[in-house]
Amino acid sequence: MSDILSGKKLGHEYVTADEDSIAAQMVNEFEAQVTRMYKDKKMLRQVHTKMHGCVKATFTVEKDLPEELKVGVFKHEKEYQAWVRFSNGNTQTQKDKKKDIRGAAIKLMGVPGEKILNDAHFQETQDFLLMSSETFFAKTIKELNTLLAAITSASKLKSLLYFLNPFHLPTLMRIKKSMVACDNPLSIPYWSTQPYQFGTVDRAVKYHLRPSPSNITIVENTKDYDYLRYNLAQTLYGNEAKFDFFVQFQTDADAMPIEDPTVAWTSQYIKVASLTIHPQTFDSNARMEFGDNLSFNPWHSLPEHRPLGSFNRVRKRVYEVMSKFRHDKNKLPVLEPKHAHDFYSDLNKLNDKVTIDQKVPSKKILQTSAEVTVNCNKEKAYKYVSSVKELPNWLLKTGPIYGVINVTTLRGNWEYVGDNRRIERGDSAKLVEELITVCKYSHYAYQTTDFSDIFKRLTNKTYGQMWFDTVDDQTRLRWVYTFTYKNIFAKLFLMLFIPLFLKKYLQNGLNNAKAYLED
Repeated sequence: MSDILSGKKLGHEYVTADEDSIAAQMVNEFEAQVTRMYKDKKMLRQVHTKMHGCVKATFTVEKDLPEELKVGVFKHEKEYQAWVRFSNGNTQTQKDKKKDIRGAAIKLMGVPGEKILNDAHFQETQDFLLMSSETFFAKTIKELNTLLAAITSASKLKSLLYFLNPFHLPTLMRIKKSMVACDNPLSIPYWSTQPYQFGTVDRAVKYHLRPSPSNITIVENTKDYDYLRYNLAQTLYGNEAKFDFFVQFQTDADAMPIEDPTVAWTSQYIKVASLTIHPQTFDSNARMEFGDNLSFNPWHSLPEHRPLGSFNRVRKRVYEVMSKFRHDKNKLPVLEPKHAHDFYSDLNKLNDKVTIDQKVPSKKILQTSAEVTVNCNKEKAYKYVSSVKELPNWLLKTGPIYGVINVTTLRGNWEYVGDNRRIERGDSAKLVEELITVCKYSHYAYQTTDFSDIFKRLTNKTYGQMWFDTVDDQTRLRWVYTFTYKNIFAKLFLMLFIPLFLKKYLQNGLNNAKAYLED
C-alpha cells in the first residue's frame, strides 16, 4: 500500500496520549523492584543487569559512502574510540546457560555536536543499543508495561496470574522466540529492534551489527555460571573481533511500521561502518566496575540519529531517571567517558602465534576436570604450570597414578603448536604430549599419544586443556582432560577410572601448583 493511500508517512511517529503516564508507571515499578533487590548492596541496572564484559573498540566509518549516507557520525571517514558492553537482558542475574536476550551497547567517544539529552547536551558521546533479536517482543508500550508490572511485582500471585492469562500468550510466545542460547557474545548478530531518524525527518533506519565470519571465537566451556565472560575473555586475550555495522531504511510506512517493533523490516542492509574489538584484558574488578557504572541511553545522540517510536520515547524517561536513581543509591556521579590519547595504551598484542592444529573432539569421549583459584596473575601461573622444568615438582603421585619424574623435550620448548615432550612417570610408564593450541598466558591444549602402559590398550589419544581465567583479580586454573576410547570395554573401564582416580590426580596436581604459586 502506498503512503498516499494509507495516510502514513515515512519516518513519521504516531504518539499516543498515555505515553507519559505509562513511562511514570514503569519508573515506579523499576524503582520498587531494584530497591527490594539491592536493599543492602550495590544496585545494578534494571535491565541487561548481568554484564559479560566492557571492552575497548574502534568504530570506523566506511570510506566513500554515498552522499545520502553521510549523516551524523557517518558524515566523515573517521575512526571513533568506543566502549562496548555485552550483557544478558534479564532483570536479574542468572546462569548464562539459560536462554536470554543478549545485548550489545556501543558508546562512541569524540563525537562533536550538541546532543538531545539535556543533562548530556555537550557530551561528546553517541550510543547505539542493540540486542540479539531482530524484533521486539511487545507490540505496544502498554503491552510491555503490563508485562513489567507482573515480573517486577513483589506479589508472586500477580506474576502467576499474568502468565496464566491466555490473552498474554502472544507476548509470551514472542519473548520465547527472542531468547537465544549463546556460547560467546562475539559469535552472534545484534539488532536495534527500534527505529531511528537518519538525517531528515522523512528517513528512518534500524541498526544491525553482524560478526565477521573470519573471527576466531574461543569456547572454554558452556557450563560455568559466568561462562560467557570466560569465553569472551579467552577470545580477546590474543585475538581481535570484527563486526559490520549496517543501517536498514524504512521504505514502506505500512509494511515497516515505526510504532510496532514486532514487525521485521524487509529492506536491504547497507554497511556504513565496522567495529573492531581489540585484543585486551577486560576482566579485572576495576574494569567490570567501570562497565557496571556506565550509562547507555539511545538518547545519548546527535539529533540526526534521533530515536523514534513509542518504545524509544518511553526509554528516554525511564533510562534517564533509573540511571540517576541507581547512581545516587551507589553514591556515584553519572559520568560520560571521553576520547583519550592513551585509550589504547593497555591493549594486548595480537597473538599471531595462535593456531588450532587440531580441535579437542566433543563426541565419543569421556571427560573430567579440576580447578583451583590462585592468588597471582595469569602470566605467573601460566609460566609455572607450562614449564617443562617444573612439571615434576607439582604433578605428584596420587593414589595408583604415579607422578612425573622426568620430562624430555623432543621438539621446541613447550611454547608453540607442534612442540612435544616425552613424559616419564614413577612407574616407568611413558607417553608423548604435543601442543595443538597455544594462546600465551591464556590457555593451551595438547594431545597425548604413544602410551607405554595399559592405556595403549584403552585409547589412541587423550587431550589436556589448561585454562587461565581471571576471577576477582585472581587466577583460576582449570584443567580439562579428555579420553577417546577404543571399544566398549575400554569405555567401561575408563568410566570407573576417571572419577575414582584421574580427577583426584588432576586436582592434587593443581593444589600443589597453587601451594607453590602462593608461597
